[in-house]
Amino acid sequence: MTNPYGQQPGQQPYGQQPGYPQSGGMPAQSGGMPAPYGQPAPYGQPSPPYGQPAFGGGPGMPPGGGDINAIKDYKGWAIGCIFLFWILAIFAIMKSNEVNTYKAQGNYMMAEQASKTTKTLCLIATIIGGISCVLSIVWIIVAIVAASSVRTYSYYH
Repeated sequence: MTNPYGQQPGQQPYGQQPGYPQSGGMPAQSGGMPAPYGQPAPYGQPSPPYGQPAFGGGPGMPPGGGDINAIKDYKGWAIGCIFLFWILAIFAIMKSNEVNTYKAQGNYMMAEQASKTTKTLCLIATIIGGISCVLSIVWIIVAIVAASSVRTYSYYH
């Protein structure tokens, strides 16, 4: 004979199964579950340090399973690159904005990828800008030396 409530003969009712309190409410704490807010962790289980998640990192979580501020946006470097190589700097600033957008959406993997792209663009812009500055200084020095070594002729002699 089947029970209309879906229970097998000899099975305990839903609220009386192991791991659930007899009077209803939240289930009893088992391994790996954090204690409810404001309550200490069950005996023998360490509580997570303040400010860190209880479950650890997983797919889509920040690197290291903790601080989302570990993903840098390199916005200052990108803005500084405007003076070195402005074409790449504009793309670096746009990627830097994407980092913050992805972090706000909770998409930490894309935020980290955009952060790496921003860093790469800034590095390339800095190298190209630095080389062009050095070449410009060398060119100016060569032009000054060449101009000072040219003889001037006077037609009024």
